[in-house]
Amino acid sequence: MLTVLISGAWVIHLESIGRLDRMILEMLATGRTALLDQFFSYVTWVGSSFILLPVILAHAFILIARKKIQDAQFLVGSYIGGSLLNSAAKLVFMRPRPNLIPAVIDLPAGFSFPSSHAAQITVFVLAELLLLQASTRVLFVLFNIAGGILILLVCFSRLYLQVHYPTDVVTGFLTALLWVIGLAAVMLTDHDKRTFLGGHTLRKENNNEKQISWYR
Repeated sequence: MLTVLISGAWVIHLESIGRLDRMILEMLATGRTALLDQFFSYVTWVGSSFILLPVILAHAFILIARKKIQDAQFLVGSYIGGSLLNSAAKLVFMRPRPNLIPAVIDLPAGFSFPSSHAAQITVFVLAELLLLQASTRVLFVLFNIAGGILILLVCFSRLYLQVHYPTDVVTGFLTALLWVIGLAAVMLTDHDKRTFLGGHTLRKENNNEKQISWYR
């Protein structure tokens, strides 16, 4: 995880990567429309702590009420830890935000590298999927696809809105991915006999049961 951050911080200073970053942002700017501006201005909020943190805390309270203390600790710990790690990285690397093209929205305060929205939505989706129990493989795959689309939309919104470079978003995503996988390996191993196959737990005790539950 630290390797990803350090490697990313080194890569962003390469002239070839800098040109690629700028080229992608310029290309996205040529495709802007009023409808897309409004759409991605709303979508990007899904990766904000104003949206995600209340959802995570509500889910954690439900898990605690159902005596799933370790699940609640994992859910909250993954999000808070990932957010703190990302914030610390911003202060260390201090990369300014893009200023090539006027942003669609007001530029957020703070530095650009790595992207907090990309990291936060990735942590949220992966942590929730790791706690998901699906009664069929098809349902599990569908939920993974939905989660992947959500991550892609939020990550792309940061580029479309011109508030991050592509390398900010990629590093935020990879850092969050490794953080959640590492924390899950420590906290969820052999927990309630959960099978850790990318978060897939297939319920087998009742072949006729067709349901999804995060709460058991």
